[in-house]
Amino acid sequence: MKEKILIVDDEEPIRKILRGFLEEQGYHVILASHGHEAIQLAETESPDLIILDVRMPKLDGIATCVKLRSQERTGTIPIIAATAFRDVVGEAADAGADDIVIKPFHLTELLRRVRAMLRVRDVKDGAARVAGYVRELKASLPPGE
Repeated sequence: MKEKILIVDDEEPIRKILRGFLEEQGYHVILASHGHEAIQLAETESPDLIILDVRMPKLDGIATCVKLRSQERTGTIPIIAATAFRDVVGEAADAGADDIVIKPFHLTELLRRVRAMLRVRDVKDGAARVAGYVRELKASLPPGE
């Protein structure tokens, strides 16, 4: 099954370029034009990764990131924040972005970051499964063992 990436950007040309490039790389891409739409899609579509523009109207990327992180269903989805404004890099990190790219960026650089974030997600998911198995095993042991 293809990994699903949610691209959130208020600029349609950027959404289209990123969608075309990432689909060529074998990803399933869904698009949102603002933060409210991104939150709704993240909840219903369960993307494997979110690429989130920081400066957008309606609900900006910082507030969107905070909201996504605060919800159980979306709180662990890896987020790459994208911004042309270096002065918001710290704010994006504080909001919970896992990585930050500065616009304009090379598509190959973004692809490297996407792949890295998905590998980290896979490792975290595997560790969580192992921890769950350990808890189940411990719970199945007779008292005192």
